[in-house]
Amino acid sequence: MHRPIKKNDILRYIRPIRTLCILLLSLLITSGGWLFTRQLLKYKQTQLLAKSGQLHVADSGYSLLQEDSSASDSLDTSDVSDISDQPDPFVGEDITEDLTAQILACWESGGSLLSHEPKKGQMNMEQAISAGNSWIMKMAQTSLLPSYLSKKNLRDVSAVLYTQDEKTDFPDYLLSRWIISYTIKDIDISLTIHAAGGQIWQARVTAPTSCLPAPLYSNDEKLLKAALPFVTYSDIMAAEYNQPGTHKTIFFSKNKKLCASVQWRMYTAEGQAEYATVTLRLERV
Repeated sequence: MHRPIKKNDILRYIRPIRTLCILLLSLLITSGGWLFTRQLLKYKQTQLLAKSGQLHVADSGYSLLQEDSSASDSLDTSDVSDISDQPDPFVGEDITEDLTAQILACWESGGSLLSHEPKKGQMNMEQAISAGNSWIMKMAQTSLLPSYLSKKNLRDVSAVLYTQDEKTDFPDYLLSRWIISYTIKDIDISLTIHAAGGQIWQARVTAPTSCLPAPLYSNDEKLLKAALPFVTYSDIMAAEYNQPGTHKTIFFSKNKKLCASVQWRMYTAEGQAEYATVTLRLERV
């Protein structure tokens, strides 16, 4: 006589089958989603290449180019960018002494400074910082700054582009200046760069005297020629001022429209370390 089939016996056979069906269904859904995503990406890639003829990398870093052997042999997608987005190399405008004197007169008028985005014919921020880095490296090579700065690419900086709310007889884009500030250990550096010419017109360095050339201010002419090389200097020293803790030397430009000055100020910080501030300035006569 056969034993009657109980409900528990049926469930014991059904449970493994049900589990297997669930696993197969999950695998089917996963595979289908992967295939759909792959086909969608391939479709988008075809649309993108047909539209622009260029390959772009998504913000996430995922390349829309299929990763097959033929593609990897012909194109390195590790650092792909749109060449048309790269800025043109900056070429500084040639500015006469007369025009330089007019611009400096506006700067010295004390008008309100207004920050703004670069205009056509002006350096962008990256170009201005690069010019400042190059100046610092050069001055380190002439021993004004510590020698280790001659090979250091400085990135911890702040840079702001300013103009003035002032009417001028020359195009307003010539009035702007980049002010870039660096802090490197105990050294503070501030540079003023003419935005259209690309030249450093003013610089201020504050550092322990142990970091600066010794003896201080022993060769100001050489220092000015290194710091402001675009000025043609005359052989006449305009003046030399000596005040307690201060030394200033001024040189005329060849056409007597401009002058360049270097001023040293010595002081003691917190009653211990001896510091000096050297200021180099292009000024109008």
